[in-house]
Amino acid sequence: MDGNRAELRQKIEGWFELHSEEMLADLKRLIGINSVKGPFETGAPYGAGARSALTAARFMLEERGFAVEEFEDIIITADMGPHPPLMGILAHLDTVDPGEGWDTDPFQSVIKDGRVYGRGALDNKGPAVAAMYAMYCVRDLCPDQINGFRLILGSGEELGCGDIALYLGKNTPPPHVFTPDSSYPVVNIEKGRITPFFGASWEEDFALPRVISITGGKTTNVVPHSAEAVIDGFSIGDAEAWCREYSAKTGAALSARVAGGQIAITAEGASAHAATPENGCNAQTALIGMIAAMPFANSAGFAYIRALNRLFPHGDLQGRALGIAMSDEKTGALTVNFGVLRYSTIDLAGNFDSRTPSCADGIDLLGMTRSALEREGLKLTNNTISKCHHTSEDSPFVQALLGIYEEYTGNAGECLAVGGQTYVHEITGGVAFGCELPGIDNKIHGANEFIGIDQLMLSAKMFTRAILDMCGAGGL
Repeated sequence: MDGNRAELRQKIEGWFELHSEEMLADLKRLIGINSVKGPFETGAPYGAGARSALTAARFMLEERGFAVEEFEDIIITADMGPHPPLMGILAHLDTVDPGEGWDTDPFQSVIKDGRVYGRGALDNKGPAVAAMYAMYCVRDLCPDQINGFRLILGSGEELGCGDIALYLGKNTPPPHVFTPDSSYPVVNIEKGRITPFFGASWEEDFALPRVISITGGKTTNVVPHSAEAVIDGFSIGDAEAWCREYSAKTGAALSARVAGGQIAITAEGASAHAATPENGCNAQTALIGMIAAMPFANSAGFAYIRALNRLFPHGDLQGRALGIAMSDEKTGALTVNFGVLRYSTIDLAGNFDSRTPSCADGIDLLGMTRSALEREGLKLTNNTISKCHHTSEDSPFVQALLGIYEEYTGNAGECLAVGGQTYVHEITGGVAFGCELPGIDNKIHGANEFIGIDQLMLSAKMFTRAILDMCGAGGL
């Protein structure tokens, strides 16, 4: 490392030592806002919580002297430097539903053993705060050496990135963009995605025993950690015996209880991001598997439950039963997460989330999915589909970020392909840079999500270095 670079790094280290407590306080404030999508309100398209998170971030930036612009009540931006931005960092302030199984209140951050716990700690409020403080650091240390930089904070990433799509429809992104919403070293390939919605309806059949309802997951991009069914016509003893058998078969914890003269069956699994369903245990598919095996009366509704079990058997995470399993060397295997199900005595609605490898880009995957569903009498009602995103690892921007990672961690930099999709998925040349470190499971989309304080500070320092390197600063 040359002298100027070493001196600058030392100054960056010193700056963050002085401002670490402020940084943690701002992260705690953002985690304290429940920014899960809520009902539409005027001025708050994604709900009051998401709007409150944007407002809080705006206040933090303005309090430190940055001019903030808003875009349609869903995105805020802050610029630094006298010229159009040469680089941008995109982060989001909305979160998925907290779910259950937390050791602490998910919206009251707790610092324990060098970690900050809370929903959004890593996905993506911690990284957003790291980016904000990188701006503050650059402004304080090198106020006259930045040509142009832009911070973009959104509030609808967990809803499918509709916010950034609207923004990019009316605004040109900086020529170099990264999002701190994935993994280190650099993610240059993101899988494609399909999220089919499907349903069916029938006339009610009252023959016993029968299934009254099934309620599964809430969000398609989260492995359901819990599910519940209400059944009629079985004894509690028989239901408990089935639960014991399928708890052993599936790894989920199934239990039965008497509820108003009927039986309620609960399945408890483990949450995970839909891009890595192998890290969770799908309570919904475990429950469906058990119900499909039980001797219910023949009916149209029960026939659909058995069809669901054929299409989404517990443990089939690659879409083999759907007939869409495929893989390639570059991006790995297709994955499937059966994320949402609502079943009543007269209809059902569900959807699943599939992350698709690059070899799927030239295949009519939607047609294959529709055919598989229709063979079981299910109608495809809605679908979104996207192809793989790929930025060359030879890109100077990618190489610069890999160099920063190597400098600050001492580890070899490499490019990664992942199943998750981020704000840069539709941005040419965009990549993800952080904030998950190799070998650390930060419990993204699950209970007890956290970010290590060292991880947070390291990211902020690397973001500072990236702004300086990419936006015209030559060092002190």
